[in-house]
Amino acid sequence: MGEREPSPDREQEGDRPFVSLGATTRIVEENGRFVVMLNVTSWAPEGDDFPVANNWKRINDYATRREAEVAAHWIEKSANRSHRPPSGF
Repeated sequence: MGEREPSPDREQEGDRPFVSLGATTRIVEENGRFVVMLNVTSWAPEGDDFPVANNWKRINDYATRREAEVAAHWIEKSANRSHRPPSGF
């Protein structure tokens, strides 16, 4: 994914830019259900000891592994898009 340009207001507030490095999915089994997890890896520069952060989020659970694999594929593909979706009609 591309870098976002920080706005001048954000720089004044002391916020650092968030740079996404990519997204991956993982399927884990919990209580007989298959859970899709999404990880968005990000880069937070400027003096951090560990500038790369993994942000895992639970998306949903499915009854079969195949359903979870299809959902994980769609979610990962959408999360890694390089363009913004259209807004408005």
